[in-house]
Amino acid sequence: MSKTDHAKAVAMRDAIEIVEEAYEFMLAYAAQGRKSEAKEEGVSKIRDYLTRFAGALDRMGEIAPDVVPGAAGVAFRDRFVVDLAVVRSVIALLLERPSISSDMVDNTNGLIAMRMFLSDLFFIDQAVLPPR
Repeated sequence: MSKTDHAKAVAMRDAIEIVEEAYEFMLAYAAQGRKSEAKEEGVSKIRDYLTRFAGALDRMGEIAPDVVPGAAGVAFRDRFVVDLAVVRSVIALLLERPSISSDMVDNTNGLIAMRMFLSDLFFIDQAVLPPR
């Protein structure tokens, strides 16, 4: 594996970890039953996690075409890019809301598109990227 390929694999894993951390927070937030978001010290935690999620998605979008190599991966790579775009749109829509409720996040978590995207990430992490 070249230095560049290794760097891209590391960057992808870093982005996956950010998404996983944000999604775990989203699960907890959804269970809280908040009608509106709470701000602690002027910052909304859910907004902070969603912003980090969006940043990780942007990095993945730049790396994804190079991370899934070869002819055998073309269909999966193409589908992943579409799934990534849909999830990026969903997160952007949430961030545009003046206040983010637990119900909004719960419905986001339940989207088939979100679940497909997370499954894509787990597959990439376990089957596509080099072993840790």
